[in-house]
Amino acid sequence: MRFCDGGVLVALAVFVVLFSPGRATATDSWQGKVVQVVDGATLDIARPDGQVERVKLYAIRVPAPGQPGGDDAMKRTTSWCHQWGDVAEVLPMGLGKDGEPVARVIVGQEDIADVLTRACLATVKMRLCRDRWTPECVGWQAWELQCRDEKKGLWAP
Repeated sequence: MRFCDGGVLVALAVFVVLFSPGRATATDSWQGKVVQVVDGATLDIARPDGQVERVKLYAIRVPAPGQPGGDDAMKRTTSWCHQWGDVAEVLPMGLGKDGEPVARVIVGQEDIADVLTRACLATVKMRLCRDRWTPECVGWQAWELQCRDEKKGLWAP
């Protein structure tokens, strides 16, 4: 018995991904200039009108500066942003527990969360990713698991 064809399933999957709560849309996104990296996962970004907004990276955690790995995460984020002229695309994902904006931040066509997890300097909040249907988190978690297995970065002895 045939339930439905593949085209209907693909359309349904696209609909779910595009219209899930908490997903950023193209109209929500904005481009700005990174003016300061506060810590590895918190950035001050100037909007086109000059207003500076503090943004926390979506779905990852990095140690605070001064803690093991914290200074490295801050240096990695700072160097990545400088390498690409500090131009960032901000994809808002809502507000964090502290009320600060949380967003995916793309610099040089790469999500900074991906840069940090690939460098073994961040952990992924998978519960948040599952709650928000964020498929990008799967790759971030794969990097985290590989780093753990290889005992690199935050997991180095």
